Amino acid sequence: METEKIISYFKEISSIPRQSGDEKAVSDYLTAFAKELGLWVKQDKDYNVLVKKPATKGMEKRDTIILQGHMDMVYVVAQGMEHCYQNGIEVIDDGVFLHANGTTLGADNGIALAYAMMLMAEKDIPLPPLEFIFTSKEEIGLLGGASADISELEGKMIINLDSEEEGMFCSGCAGGIGACIKLPIEKEKAEIPLVPLHISIGGLKGGHSGMEIQLERGNAIQLIGRVLQRLEKYDARIGETESIGKFNAIANTGEILCYVKEEALSKVKEEIAELERELKNELSPADDVQFIVREEEIVSDCEVFTKKTAETLKNFLVLMLQGVMNMSAAVEGLVQTSINTGCMEEKEGCLLFHSALRSSVETQKQFLISRIQTIVDVLGMECKWSGEYPGWQYRENSKLREIATEKYRELFGKEPKIEAVHAGLECGYWAEKIKDADILSIGPDMIDVHTPNEKVSKQSIENVWELLKAILS
Repeated sequence: METEKIISYFKEISSIPRQSGDEKAVSDYLTAFAKELGLWVKQDKDYNVLVKKPATKGMEKRDTIILQGHMDMVYVVAQGMEHCYQNGIEVIDDGVFLHANGTTLGADNGIALAYAMMLMAEKDIPLPPLEFIFTSKEEIGLLGGASADISELEGKMIINLDSEEEGMFCSGCAGGIGACIKLPIEKEKAEIPLVPLHISIGGLKGGHSGMEIQLERGNAIQLIGRVLQRLEKYDARIGETESIGKFNAIANTGEILCYVKEEALSKVKEEIAELERELKNELSPADDVQFIVREEEIVSDCEVFTKKTAETLKNFLVLMLQGVMNMSAAVEGLVQTSINTGCMEEKEGCLLFHSALRSSVETQKQFLISRIQTIVDVLGMECKWSGEYPGWQYRENSKLREIATEKYRELFGKEPKIEAVHAGLECGYWAEKIKDADILSIGPDMIDVHTPNEKVSKQSIENVWELLKAILS
């Protein structure tokens, strides 16, 4: 019965359009919900919402617990599917999972909101003093966590409900920063007959640059640099190149339009085929790659990058750091520092490169920033840094984690996994804003988050609810 009530709250939340940057309606909804229950509530200009609920009788002297989740979701529609965003998300219950109809589900992080609504409305469970933080714009850089003023809250124990694996207690995360690197493009006319050659890079798996960067998958932008290196000796001219993606995803596709002399065409094709074989061998078994080469009829003139621009581009792609920089010596298997360039696009006469840097050690993050800035400066390019967010350092002694571990063991007869992640969580801000904060991140099993195949386990929703009740009581 309680699980069905949580799901009904989740369906109410899902009916409200709430992609990142459009949180006003869901923020107003949560504010009204808390006010109707007679709770203290505060909404700020960024639509973050704070709520306080007094303890039940007999629990007044217990530690105040903060529960936190974000309101926004990643809104994606399946290819070929028509969906009206303003209608919200249709939640389908197949008895085992909740999923959507051709869109992302938004269980990340709508389930957190549903748990919170259940706790706000609950009258029968013994509960300590509770405080709630609902943030905006988490999916586009943890912006709500950065702006939220939580100075009026009293709790020092925080349960973040934004994890996606039941039984995995997240106890640390990386901090990060974004980079936008700019290369001004100079072009000129190539007035000798040349053959246009389109080179497409595909077959790469891609993935999340925080959770999957250690899997040694290929990055299409980096591979474009390898292609340009090989084409130099044939005096190929570059017309266009791009790899459209997201800064926090490993680039899995890329395009190059180049122009080559007719007499060099066969040699160029052989060179590209040989490079493809080499890269397949280098990436195996972690990844694969495929080059598709298509030629067009010879043209008498065309617009191409100047040789200086092409040289700078090639040098940048060859020198630019990519992937894992350091592994943690304290936590086995945890990436400590990494960088990923996830998007290369031509805009307003420039090539823009969008990169994400992450590290759980602040000094290593700053050193990596200086290394990237040095490469950019040496090549005469520009770099703008933005969206910096703090890491959350693993805490050796955690009363909250000890209680959660004990209750998980009692409920399910097994040990939880205690892990840190190489991704950004809002927990870094709570650790920064609340002195001596004791933080834990938990959540139910979710599959294919941020895709139209996203789903969440109903049994896991119930299990995490039982765990939450046990921890709080």
